[in-house]
Amino acid sequence: MSSTFPGLSLVPPLFYKWPIGIRFELGTDQADMGYDEVVLHRACTLYEAALAPGDLCWIVSGTTKFASIRPGGIRITGNRYRTFCPTVFKLRKPAPFRLRGPAGRFRLVTEDDEDTLATTTFRWARIQPRAIDYKSILQAKANDYYHLRRPRTCDRVYFVNRTRNLILHMYDDRGLDIMGARRSDIQLIYDAHRSWILDYDRARIEKVFGQAAE
Repeated sequence: MSSTFPGLSLVPPLFYKWPIGIRFELGTDQADMGYDEVVLHRACTLYEAALAPGDLCWIVSGTTKFASIRPGGIRITGNRYRTFCPTVFKLRKPAPFRLRGPAGRFRLVTEDDEDTLATTTFRWARIQPRAIDYKSILQAKANDYYHLRRPRTCDRVYFVNRTRNLILHMYDDRGLDIMGARRSDIQLIYDAHRSWILDYDRARIEKVFGQAAE
């Protein structure tokens, strides 16, 4: 990360912290598919476009807790649904998603605001992109805000492709970001799927990739 994406940390909003990226809309209705089907279809299509079978890749999860700094001590605030929202490395459906346990862990403490500290625990493992159950992992992210659905995780999940120097981050059922070290790293993905770009950020994205808006 430090050499390929200098100054970039895996904290939201990732898309607005790096100049070369594409924000895709996942959640939308189509005449031939329901909302949930479109979300998973687009997420899997973009994953397969960004991570080829032989690429050198990692999966990285990030879980954040907040410490509210007040007079008289520090009060820890967490996710009230954390019992039902495991880290991606502990997901079951009902078997593990063919992910090994994390190979490393790192904690990053940042200021969320002047009264709050955010502690993010990152866990990561090297993966073979097609050997893991990526469809179920993407489904778990699509279910992030649907507390009764399974599988589900509220981890932030990143796929880092060292071969192609890109990062894929699906933030929930609404959208997915792909960041590249250089424009050429993700130009083909842009060309193939530009109709899925989120309209809100379309002007910025098309300016980066040298395309005139249609």
